[in-house]
Parts: sequence; structure tokens; C-alpha cells
Amino acid sequence: MPGLIVAVIRWQQSDEISKAICTELADLGYQPSVFDHNTMPPSNAQVVFSFGPYGNFLNIPAQLARASLEQRPIFVHWNTEGIPDLRIPWRFMRWASGIRSWLGRIDRFDHGRTFALIHKPPLSQLNQRMLRFRNVGDYNYAYRNGWLNVLADSSIIYADVRTQMGLPTLYAPWGYVPQWSGNLRCARDIDVLWMGNRATRRRSQILDAVCQQLDARGVRVYRADNEHAPFIFGEERMRLLNRAKITLNVTRTWYDDNYSRLAIAAPNRSLIVSETLLPHCPNWVAGKHYVASPVNLLADTILDYLDHDAERERIVENAYQFVTTELTFGSTVRTIMDSVCAARRRALSDCAAR
Repeated sequence: MPGLIVAVIRWQQSDEISKAICTELADLGYQPSVFDHNTMPPSNAQVVFSFGPYGNFLNIPAQLARASLEQRPIFVHWNTEGIPDLRIPWRFMRWASGIRSWLGRIDRFDHGRTFALIHKPPLSQLNQRMLRFRNVGDYNYAYRNGWLNVLADSSIIYADVRTQMGLPTLYAPWGYVPQWSGNLRCARDIDVLWMGNRATRRRSQILDAVCQQLDARGVRVYRADNEHAPFIFGEERMRLLNRAKITLNVTRTWYDDNYSRLAIAAPNRSLIVSETLLPHCPNWVAGKHYVASPVNLLADTILDYLDHDAERERIVENAYQFVTTELTFGSTVRTIMDSVCAARRRALSDCAAR
């Protein structure tokens, strides 16, 4: 249904993702606009497009639910965040997620007696933790109440888990965003680039160990971790990726989906050397589009590819062609919007039948 008015959530003023979504929506013939996460979507919106979440997910669908079914826009959310440990049995995950979501809803929407209880230990401490459980519970709650029309996930593994838990979820992987890359013809004078938050003890320890091993061998590692150097975004990120021979990828947890980093580095022709990843995005092939290595061999693997320019360039070129022609952000947005249009047709048909 090209021509639909689509309101895209903006989590912060410098939100690169909302801008990229709006660009692709416009190219597909939709009418996009952005709205801040702490405000109501435009009243004329026919679709509300959320992602992340990088804040309280339920605020927007709860507000949209106040409108009649005839006037309510289709609400779609593209999850790009992780879920609780995959080893947790689904029944326990569903139960714990429901409890965590309930605590969050009391905090946000109910200011009665229970509200006072969750601001005292131990509930106050719990309400500041288990955010991945909260997200899972919030999605299930929104779906059960008819607030969530389409849920997509950047991981095919997470999408399958959610679907088996009773919440149909579309697989929509990270893709190449043209505005985030370019051929700046920079000298590749940075051996290894790390970009992003350390976030967890696991990631921080692995990063420190790899950097120490490489430093001892005289290899330059540029760490944009907001400790050694500030986080990088936009043109600065593009410039550093154009200078980096290799971009290092390490996940927060052993099971995380971290393929967004690959989709950012590859079109800037920086080789991705990553710890071995679960197949969250099976489109990416290790050895063809990026290099995968056990954690304890990351430094040695990096040194090997720094010494073999031709092999490094072969994989770099494969990855560049792959993301710029096959795994694009535009194709991801199109996949999501095809499901949105189908959901809108069903909603219009249901309203007409009443």
C-alpha cells in the first residue's frame, strides 16, 4: 500500500536508524515522518514503526490502544536487541518475562498501592534489572492485547524462539545503509578498529586480552569504546572504517546477535574478524564474507590477515558485493512493510465485517 503515512519512532535527536528507515520508506513510496518516543505519534499516521527498543517499549502501543479499532494505526516493531540466555527453558522464560513486564507496567501505568511496593527492596532492585526479560514480556503482553500487529526481529534464531513461544515473528536482518558508507580513498593506516560499548564483563575482558596481545606485537588498535576514545557515529565512523584494515567484532554474550556491526563495516571495505557467531543471520557466510575465530585465537587470526593482503582483500570484496547488492536495508524495510500492509488489509476487513 504505497502512500501510507508512516510515523517512525525517534529515540534520540541524533537517531541514525530512524533516519535510515525514513529514507527507505520514502524510496518505497510511503510518507514517513519521525516523532519522539516520549510524545504521541501524529494523529494522521496510518502506521507506527518502532524499533530497538532503546527505552520503554510499551508507552507507544498503550497510547495507541486508546483509539477505536477503526482509527488505530497499525503498530509494527522491529526488535534489534538480545533476549535472555537461550539455554533457559521457554516455559521459565515466558513466566519470568511476564513477571518482569508486570513490574514495569506497574511502575509506568499504575500509581496505586502496588506502585509503592516496587519502589522498595527487593522489587525496586529487580525493576532495574532483567531488561531483556522485560522486553520479551512486553512484546507478549502487547500481542495478547491486540496492540502489536507486526513483530520483526533481526535474528532468525530469536524470531523462531518467539514464534514457538506463541508470538509470530518475522525475520528481518540488518542490511546495508548507503548513507553509512562511502569510498573516501583513505590510507588504511589503522590496523584494527574496535567501535562500541564494552557493555558486559565478558566483552570487556575479551577486548582487553586481544588488544594486549596485539599491542605486544606492535599492531595498532584504535578503541572507540568511550574509554580510550569517544564512541563514533556518522561521518566519523565512516572515516575510521575507511582507514581500518580490520574491524573486530566481539559479542556481549556467547549467544548474541551482532551482525549489525558486519553490515556497517563491510560496505566501508574493512575486513570483519569476529569471534565465532551463532547463525542469527545465515545470509552471512564465514570465510566468504567475514572471518570467524575462536576467542582464544582472535589475536593470531588478526595477525595472519594483516600479513596476507590478497586474502584479506578477497573477503573484503566478497562482503562489499554481498551487502551492497543483496543484503540491503531497503530490502529489510520492504519485507517488514509487506507484512504491515497485509496486517492493515486484515484490520480493514475485520472492521468492515463488524
